[in-house]
Amino acid sequence: MPAPNMKDICQFDPTDINSFHFVRHADVAGKSAATTPSASIEVDYVDGEEAWPTEAIEAFEYATRIWETHLQSPVPIRISALWDAQEGNTLGSAGPTQISTVPESDGGEPETWYAIAQASAMTGINRVGQIAGVEHDINVTMNSDFADWYFGTDGNTPQGQIDFVTVVLHELGHGIGFIGSVSADEDTEIAEWGFETSGGDNFPLIFDLPVIDGDQNQIIDESVYTNPSTGLYEAVTGNSGGVFFAGDISSQVYFGNEVPLYSPEPWQPGSSYSHIDLFTFTDTENELMRPQINRANAVHTPGPIFCGMLSDWGWPLGENCLDLVGIEARIVVDVEVLDFGISNVGSTVERIFTIENREDAEDALRGRVELEEGNDYSIIGGSRTYDLDPGSSVDFTLRYRPTAPTAHTDEVLITHNAINEPTPYIINLVGESLEENRIVALEQTYPNPINPYQNTLSVPYVLPDEANVKIDLYNSTGQHIATIFEGMRDGDQRYIEEYDIRDLASGVYLYRIIVDGVMETKKMTIIK
Repeated sequence: MPAPNMKDICQFDPTDINSFHFVRHADVAGKSAATTPSASIEVDYVDGEEAWPTEAIEAFEYATRIWETHLQSPVPIRISALWDAQEGNTLGSAGPTQISTVPESDGGEPETWYAIAQASAMTGINRVGQIAGVEHDINVTMNSDFADWYFGTDGNTPQGQIDFVTVVLHELGHGIGFIGSVSADEDTEIAEWGFETSGGDNFPLIFDLPVIDGDQNQIIDESVYTNPSTGLYEAVTGNSGGVFFAGDISSQVYFGNEVPLYSPEPWQPGSSYSHIDLFTFTDTENELMRPQINRANAVHTPGPIFCGMLSDWGWPLGENCLDLVGIEARIVVDVEVLDFGISNVGSTVERIFTIENREDAEDALRGRVELEEGNDYSIIGGSRTYDLDPGSSVDFTLRYRPTAPTAHTDEVLITHNAINEPTPYIINLVGESLEENRIVALEQTYPNPINPYQNTLSVPYVLPDEANVKIDLYNSTGQHIATIFEGMRDGDQRYIEEYDIRDLASGVYLYRIIVDGVMETKKMTIIK
């Protein structure tokens, strides 16, 4: 069936900000970036009031060659590219010409629409060729009236100019499927989703299926949001904690987090929902599908997140997208638990752990290291990202600086894009502290009282530092019964000293510890 109006999908506008942010293809994919296409893109250039400039065609072709190495399709992707004036400062608009379902036998989701180019790639059948009067998979319009185009392909966009290649890459991204079915009226504040079949059923686009609100509710769950409704409008304009794309692969690429979508209030036709968040991804390798582009900016890559979204939709990926998604990275972390031992309030203890991308991995390992709580533990340098080629590793230093005399636990969350471990990988942190300057903590014997069936007294204590220790046992009148232990003990540990009590009578006893002249005493009872 015909796809939605392109202007409802994207009205890509320039800003007046010169960001001087340049991400070239090889910057992200690396020197090993594939140049052999795994998809074929064919473009028919259509003149509007003016003819296509040669330099604009060359830049358009350069953009298509980038996409050809990121996608995989046995069927050529056919594009109609119109060079014509656009309203206002709109740089371009694009979308699929048709949407189609894909059989489950070809990997399609039931009762779900796909962009026609993806449907052809998944089935291996030229879906466009089956529709009378339709010759193209994607319609693109580029603004011939815009005066500040930069047509170079080197990614060095001058101040005040807009990179033409970046805009083409963005628009083709919509054409291959970066579109949702949600539409809204900002005047009535009612939103709806889906497109009807010839039989009257309402299907979402594949883009819609993983989209959730801030409470983890699926946007198209009609038990939560009636379709259409003001409640749905509130959700897609961010009033339910935001709007997020929660696909498995894209979330894995985004370090275990759902990808925030653009959800301003009020609704912005052509920008809302079918773009990633404007502010979150500014000046990053993932910024291609933001709803605006800065001047002196070039992003010549879909970025890892967009490639992850394509994988979530079932798009067959080309080598460069597979490399960005990193599904063949393999993570190794050298510990599961980091024990910081026993220290004092205000002291500092540091531990190191290592993250490695195994030598047999085929892709880069990317992710982030952060703390679940971070109250008494910290990562030197704060939360940090990492990017590791196969066979390389990186060390992280954690610091424990206790603020209260108690046991402290936390978790290190290591989000990653590896295939061999779930994300996030978790390291458990344990540490214990005594009051500031306290050199020993004598604890209660156990069990207490000691019953007739137990023959051993256990005396627990804690030492933050190495010390000379003496533990004595006395009866209730103060008579010395025995020395339970005397000698040196290492610090940063918990100890238990044992003593045979079979010859002792019932009664109350005192046990005393002396550490470097500091003494602590407690009571215990024996019952026979």
